[in-house]
Amino acid sequence: MADPVWSVALPEGAERPFMVWVNGAPREEGEHYSVEGRWLRFPTPLIPKARAPRRGLGRRMALLAGVGVYGDQKADVVDLRYHRGGVVQHATELPIIPPEGE
Repeated sequence: MADPVWSVALPEGAERPFMVWVNGAPREEGEHYSVEGRWLRFPTPLIPKARAPRRGLGRRMALLAGVGVYGDQKADVVDLRYHRGGVVQHATELPIIPPEGE
């Protein structure tokens, strides 16, 4: 059975070179991800936005009152810099697709 991978679709027409960040930290092709066709593939777990745990009632009430609340596990954010037609483009908060069965 193959190891699980988390996938992120490249934007339409995206061309190399790619610069990838996860949660603001740069990631290197071959070390942190691979490119397969129009997909970025990550062997390490990423938390998609839809799967991030929700804040409890107390923390939500504190946020409504204007009090900053930290410490909840949040969704991972994948950002990308790429070229399209020779022009540098940026894509932020690209959707993460978990492995089947996750």
